[in-house]
Amino acid sequence: MTSEPESINAQTVISLHQTQFAASSEQIKVLVDEAVTWPASNLGCADNGGMGKAVLTGGFRVVLEVNGEQFAYHSGLDRQFFLCNTPE
Repeated sequence: MTSEPESINAQTVISLHQTQFAASSEQIKVLVDEAVTWPASNLGCADNGGMGKAVLTGGFRVVLEVNGEQFAYHSGLDRQFFLCNTPE
């Protein structure tokens, strides 16, 4: 049984996570990999400038699980992902 290759977004986030936290690829599981429309300019992240302007903003969300802990990465359409410590 072979698994589907990860999307470019998931690959980007996995690489970013490995750089920040020195996690091996065997430890990382992709739980969510989706395009989203964020309800505000803070890209669905309370620690990204507070509430943000109430304007629909396209972007992406990738959630990883590493050793039982979840890490949510958000981005706008520019695909510059950041770790969101307080997802809304």
